[in-house]
Amino acid sequence: MRAASSAARVGRLRFSIDGEIAELAPGDAAVAPVGAALAVANPADEPARMWVTTRTGLTAELADGSSLAPPWAN
Repeated sequence: MRAASSAARVGRLRFSIDGEIAELAPGDAAVAPVGAALAVANPADEPARMWVTTRTGLTAELADGSSLAPPWAN
């Protein structure tokens, strides 16, 4: 099983994981299970940063139907 975990580092982030919405503040974390629909947004006017951890082999299907495989996931 592969999952991605993310942690807010600076600012606030709004996560939607399979339709469940949560706002993360610095120090908060979220885990998206394999196959989950995931969206991340910055609801504030200030910049936000997050830390993302994934296992090798991560791929994502984007809203336009294209795929993304980050270089660190290979």
